[in-house]
Amino acid sequence: MAAKLAGILILLVVGVGVAFAAAFLVFYRGNYAGPPAVEVDYLSHSVVSANDGTQWTPSVGERSGGLVLLDTLHSNGFSSREILTLRTRVVAQGYDLELLGNFARSSAADRRAQYVERLREADSLIVITPLVAYSAGEVDAIEDFVRKGGKLIMVSDPGRRDQMNTLAQRFGVQFRPDYLFNQLENDQNYQNIFVRDFQPDELTAGLDTIVLFTVGSITSSGPGLAVADASTESVVAENNGDLYVMARADQRNVVAISDFTFMIPPNDATADNDRLLSNIIDFATTSDRVFDLADFPHFYQTGPDDGVQILLGQPELLGSAANLKSGLEEYGISADIQGTEDVSRDTVFLGLHDDALQVRQYLQAAGVRVDDTVGMPSGLELDRAGTTLTVLDREGGRHVLILLADTPAALNRAVSGLLSGGFRSDLISDVVGVSISAGASK
Repeated sequence: MAAKLAGILILLVVGVGVAFAAAFLVFYRGNYAGPPAVEVDYLSHSVVSANDGTQWTPSVGERSGGLVLLDTLHSNGFSSREILTLRTRVVAQGYDLELLGNFARSSAADRRAQYVERLREADSLIVITPLVAYSAGEVDAIEDFVRKGGKLIMVSDPGRRDQMNTLAQRFGVQFRPDYLFNQLENDQNYQNIFVRDFQPDELTAGLDTIVLFTVGSITSSGPGLAVADASTESVVAENNGDLYVMARADQRNVVAISDFTFMIPPNDATADNDRLLSNIIDFATTSDRVFDLADFPHFYQTGPDDGVQILLGQPELLGSAANLKSGLEEYGISADIQGTEDVSRDTVFLGLHDDALQVRQYLQAAGVRVDDTVGMPSGLELDRAGTTLTVLDREGGRHVLILLADTPAALNRAVSGLLSGGFRSDLISDVVGVSISAGASK
């Protein structure tokens, strides 16, 4: 009996094997190979707001093109994927987005040096969840940038334990050590709160409802822009008064937002989050920036359609003009040497002191006089011999830069100093620099 059962089992196993082999031969068509990955051109797609289906289109700022810096010098707590929409929107506006520091570790002194250099060119600075504290020197550089009209956008997040207040406090803003929750009305989680109360502002235009997923509260010496409703609570026990989630500082070009998650895909497509992000990008890419002489050459536009004209006080200065033209082109600034001034274009004037009459109106606007002596805005009188002047006029929507020296050789040295950045040690104001050789004071 046992032998009979064993024989039946063997026949059964063989039968199953034959059936499997037959099915394999009939149906098997080789391994599956998926289609090749498709590179998506994000900039060719319009982004649709989730609330009403309207397409987002770039706005046109006062400055055509520009630079937005995104801080990565402070071990910032975000990934490339999380800023995908932000980055795409900035580029769609015709602006460049530069990751300042590219997440490399550096000392406080090196970070400050990078800020000083790159903020000369930038229109806006975005800071998201910095995990390393800011030094006083870095904050000084950013404060100077804000003073010139540069825009600062600070985005904190209570879930990432950042060091934003080491920067924000200088501007009268405090990100509180809390997070907000709502147990009565929320987006499927008590931490996902709705915000519907907005003050009229370019940053809140068109907003009805936004959803913030990990959000804290803000105090600011400036106006609050968005406030949570009465049923929203803070984990900070001493909570009193309004719980603001977005605010301006006293300086209108400084904005604080206490949630980062709303701009991370796919959260950016929830409710009016898309419109809020669009408003922020419009703010960042509409430049109100004022450029000082120290910012040379970044007050000149780059590209073939935005050239600078170089004017000469006399023909023998052609060599200096050629050196300047070559140096500007290394920055991507096209330049051409002209015989007469086109008052609609940005300009550099190269001359000797005897040529000062040709640019007298620009010198007078800066408080500078050149005749038998060189008069400074402070009232100091200098000998013409050994004195080199650099003056910037920024009236009338253009930038006119003037270099005057006592000899052609001195002028050529001034051009070299301008291109190397050495001229910055000679600045006596935002628009005047003076280099004095021995015996020039009177």
